[in-house]
Amino acid sequence: MTPRHGSTQAFRDSRTPLALAGAVAAAALAAGGCTTRNPYADPFWAYAPQPGASVASHFQASPYQLAVFRGDNGQSIDWNGLWNGIRWADIVIVGEQHDDASAHQVQRAIAEETFAAWPGCAVSLEMLERNEQPIVDAYLRGEITKDEFVTRTHSRDWASKGSWDDFYQPVIDAAKDAGAPVIAANAPREYVRRARTEGYEALAALPPEERANFAIPAGDPPATYRQRFKDLMSGDGAHEVSDAQVDDVLRSQRTWDATMAESIVNAWRAAPSGGKVVHLVGQFHSEYDGGLVSEIQHRASNARILTISVQKGEAYALRAEDRGKADVVVYGIAPRPAWTGFNAGMAGTKGDAPKSTAPGAPAGAAAAEEPLPTWGFAY
Repeated sequence: MTPRHGSTQAFRDSRTPLALAGAVAAAALAAGGCTTRNPYADPFWAYAPQPGASVASHFQASPYQLAVFRGDNGQSIDWNGLWNGIRWADIVIVGEQHDDASAHQVQRAIAEETFAAWPGCAVSLEMLERNEQPIVDAYLRGEITKDEFVTRTHSRDWASKGSWDDFYQPVIDAAKDAGAPVIAANAPREYVRRARTEGYEALAALPPEERANFAIPAGDPPATYRQRFKDLMSGDGAHEVSDAQVDDVLRSQRTWDATMAESIVNAWRAAPSGGKVVHLVGQFHSEYDGGLVSEIQHRASNARILTISVQKGEAYALRAEDRGKADVVVYGIAPRPAWTGFNAGMAGTKGDAPKSTAPGAPAGAAAAEEPLPTWGFAY
């Protein structure tokens, strides 16, 4: 299939002024000069929020009443502003901290609304590996039970003890209900480990049936990606790690990036016109246009990518340390318990708090000796 330069599928309803504006924007895009990275900075995009159009909510509840900001300039936008960015995008990347229950509610809301608005959209997950795709498909077809699916993919405790049912299964079930594809996007751990211990040349020499399970990086990531990775491994300098150790473990990270990027691009190209891919991933991969984003751009330079990063805690302005992390930064508070009594219907969320916290990043030289880096939000 010929790669598409965005889509005008979102502007089908010509009865609305926004649809007319979208048509004008689409014509301008065809003439060139658009961005493929930031809808809010695109001079041809008719849906960019106006300055002062919204302020951070003083009552913040997940997922629709959270503080949402542009990541480049800190402008406050609301859920509708976020949704307009999703309209613009071909690929929506939602970066999570794996133990953040509020982030998972945001992901679920984005996925469900995208499935409803654009039939043919897919959801892609870092948390499932390519060799598990037949199991995923069997579950979507109703051939196996949820328990068998979770057991066979070894997913039950993926983020923390018993976390799968609360964090990821609702998104998969939403896709199942919508008839949407679910993409097992990541590389099996065997090949990620071999990237670290043997290098890309050894992976490239494997037979085609094995090569189908992973991808080798197509280009270099931003220069800042390696430094951020080194800082992570060293605990921001608290532990000494050599450049060789960083490079060894970074090959694993970049194998994940490359494989997920290839999976995402393949799903986007296979989708019907207007189809989008929503990808769920640990935020280190996608922040600051990191390894995942650059790998997508190497494979589909014309794909419009929206990055969203969900941070913990309430906020009424973009935090200085979060500037530039993503096109959109969402602050996700801990879910409130369901209320009882006269105002039970006003509860902000029905989600549960995470059962436990994901382990932190191994640091120092020991990190390079781990069978695989398993770093909570970072991986």
